[in-house]
Amino acid sequence: MTDAKNLNFDEIHIDQKASFQVQITDKLIAKFAEVSGDYNPLHMDETYAQKSKFHQRICHGMLLASFISQLIGMHIPGKKCLYLSQNLNFHNPCYISDTITVEGAVRVKVM
Repeated sequence: MTDAKNLNFDEIHIDQKASFQVQITDKLIAKFAEVSGDYNPLHMDETYAQKSKFHQRICHGMLLASFISQLIGMHIPGKKCLYLSQNLNFHNPCYISDTITVEGAVRVKVM
């Protein structure tokens, strides 16, 4: 998706939803490592990761969190939006070849 939605404030409503899916690939993880500089072997080295409690390579948590930016900046409300903060807790690992669903809903409108 390259075209961001262009919703005005009055076009946004409580319970409005958006979602999309992303398949986590080796290529995606490699690109994120290049951009972030995070080459932790839990993400990049299969032999090392197999000996960990995860038993295989895992996706960077911040790669997963980065999709929040896509949700807000491209879907709801789109290109007129900039989000200012987030809180994250990572409860489960995400593995290469997993497909994640990123979803969000408008809960309040603040001016």
